[in-house]
This record gives sequence, structure tokens and C-alpha cells, in this order.
Amino acid sequence: MHKELTKIIKAHLASRIQKDELPNDSIVEIIDLLGRYLNAETISDYSKREGISYNGTLQRIETGKLKTFTLFNVKLVIDNE
Repeated sequence: MHKELTKIIKAHLASRIQKDELPNDSIVEIIDLLGRYLNAETISDYSKREGISYNGTLQRIETGKLKTFTLFNVKLVIDNE
């Protein structure tokens, strides 16, 4: 179900963007909204907020306690669980 819904949403967004129905500022709003739902932060920002070292955050990532993804060549931590 999730994969099918993801596929539908991606196709819908792609279609609207290709038809110039979504200007850049709207696309940025969507990206921002999704980032907030993920609680996405850079490794440095996460480390500061949690009061741990950068290496401490890397250890959490390596042990699977945190998930990461890369967006625009920036590695981000997902902290929404």
C-alpha cells in the first residue's frame, strides 16, 4: 500500500511540476513540510540539540538508532520516532 501511494504522489507532483502548475516557492514549501514531518536535521544540528559530540551522533547512526538520508549533497538525520 505504501509503495503504491508513494508512486501515485510522486507521479502527481511530477505531472504538476512539468505543467508549470507548481512554482518554485510552492515546491520549497512542500520540501519544508516534509522535512518538518521527518524532523530532519544536519548531523551538527542534531548533535548540538542532543548535547552530544558529532562522533556520538555518528555512533547512533552506525548502531541503527538514527536513520539518515542525503538531500542536495547534505547528509541529514531523521529523528521522528
